[in-house]
Amino acid sequence: MLKDRVIFIDYLKVIGLFCIILAHVCSNQYILQVRNFDVPLMVIISGFLAIDSYKRSIENNSSLFSYYWKRISRLLIPTWIFLSLYFALVFLFVLIVKGNYPYSSSTILRSFLLLDGIGYVWIIRVYLICSILTPVFFYFNDKIKSNSMKFIILLIMYVLYELFVFSGINESNAIFEFIIAYAIPYGIIYVLGMLSRKTGYCDDMKISIMFFIIFIVSSICIFSIYSALQPTQIMKYPPTIYYISYALFVSFLLLGIFKRINVKKVDFIEFCSRSSLWIYLWHILFLYVIPLLFDQINWIAYYVIVLMCPIGTCYVQNRVIDKLESRSINKNVLKLFRG
Repeated sequence: MLKDRVIFIDYLKVIGLFCIILAHVCSNQYILQVRNFDVPLMVIISGFLAIDSYKRSIENNSSLFSYYWKRISRLLIPTWIFLSLYFALVFLFVLIVKGNYPYSSSTILRSFLLLDGIGYVWIIRVYLICSILTPVFFYFNDKIKSNSMKFIILLIMYVLYELFVFSGINESNAIFEFIIAYAIPYGIIYVLGMLSRKTGYCDDMKISIMFFIIFIVSSICIFSIYSALQPTQIMKYPPTIYYISYALFVSFLLLGIFKRINVKKVDFIEFCSRSSLWIYLWHILFLYVIPLLFDQINWIAYYVIVLMCPIGTCYVQNRVIDKLESRSINKNVLKLFRG
């Protein structure tokens, strides 16, 4: 059973990854709306998988510091390595073409701090926050046996968060903007991912329908304010109920469907799933490079190139790592380059 669940999680992770990359190249507003469930889906998957990794840490009597070091280093170090390469390669490029370097020192620093900077790396901050809070979430999930009570507590937390957002108190508050606004909503989604390990097809469909109803109600409220339907993207930063309800409606719909069907192992899907971090990081470079190589390019062609080039880069990267591992080079270090 666990093996099957891991296989379908690979499929969901690839769907989420491909949709996130699609958002960075597509200009069609309808497509952008349909795919606007991707980040919450990836957070649900992280929560789904976090239980096993944290349980293994407990069973191996690992210290909390050891757990944190393992989780954080596998997210932060690859990101910092990539950013160093990215800024260096862009510098070499503008040196060759005798152009102006597009990034200020502030932008570079804020990128390494996972704030705004060049953009794109904020999702790493979401993963880091959830990883840091995993012991708390695990304790919550383990000690409170009633799923109904869990949902009530999560609901109360979210309502308080929404009230805080719409009160306006959070304006110009950096701690809220970069930490709290991600820790609470995405933390709740992360816990839902943990809970989804024990839900079946019918449970997931019920949760999906519940969030669909919330989304419809939210849409009506938004329509009454703007006198027109609006994309859920307008309420993504910080994430609020209009954005989250749509994302969770689609995410649990997919989760239920993939639990129901018998998906087969596909090497390409498994490779993309295992290499998802580095595929995501490398796509940032190609987002910058491709428009410089082509004056005009159809967004579909742009998407295919920006998707397949990072996958190809990761394939070569993994083959190099295989060679280095065969020479007994530190495997723990090399793991950082596998995604």
